[in-house]
Amino acid sequence: MSSLEELDEEARGLLRRVLESLGYRQRSAANIRGHGLKLLPDVTSKQALLAELHAHLGAVALAEELHGAAGGEDPYDRFRERMERIPYPTTRMDLSACLALTEKAEAALSRAYVESRVAPLADLAGRVVAAERPFTQGELERFVAFAQEPDNRPRAQECFDRWLLLCLGAFGRPGTAGDARAVSLGLRRVGVAEVVEGFLEDVDGLRTAAGLDWPRFAVGLELTAEATQRMGLGTR
Repeated sequence: MSSLEELDEEARGLLRRVLESLGYRQRSAANIRGHGLKLLPDVTSKQALLAELHAHLGAVALAEELHGAAGGEDPYDRFRERMERIPYPTTRMDLSACLALTEKAEAALSRAYVESRVAPLADLAGRVVAAERPFTQGELERFVAFAQEPDNRPRAQECFDRWLLLCLGAFGRPGTAGDARAVSLGLRRVGVAEVVEGFLEDVDGLRTAAGLDWPRFAVGLELTAEATQRMGLGTR
């Protein structure tokens, strides 16, 4: 593994971009949980969700500290406008679907950095992957149980489609020069295409348990042939 001091400027620049993306996702996760507090009726649930919010903010602090050590300035300025466009859940069940899917997306992305040659990045990614989020797990189970009821399935499918497509849009474009370079420099273990495939494989278990279908359309998303085939797009 390498320390920050051993990286050349190209690797440092890519590292800063990785950390900006990680910080953006962790801030988004914290903001969604903050918004979600008003959708919960009881104090116990609010406290459990609040604990997860604090954990995400801890990851934000570590990412920003590492970003500064890699020569970056305030990373928030890089994605301030994107933060203003973050969608928020509108109901408790929408929150359940949101947490279930965004958590799987973040886990898939973070796992790709656990074996990074940059030791501080690998450590940060490992912390994100290893973090226990019992409230989110409970909401995943709540969503599956809700979706299994035939009368609830149309609404569950709507929530599933919404958050799955938003997650897929957050992975970035597969096969770009930056994607390939991040892998060749050892910052990330695999490319975006492989990360998306791992995410979809994980989501497939949730989808099957809930008795839901893949979305019928993925307008505006640049998906690999493998992802398109897995989701059955273009064959219906």
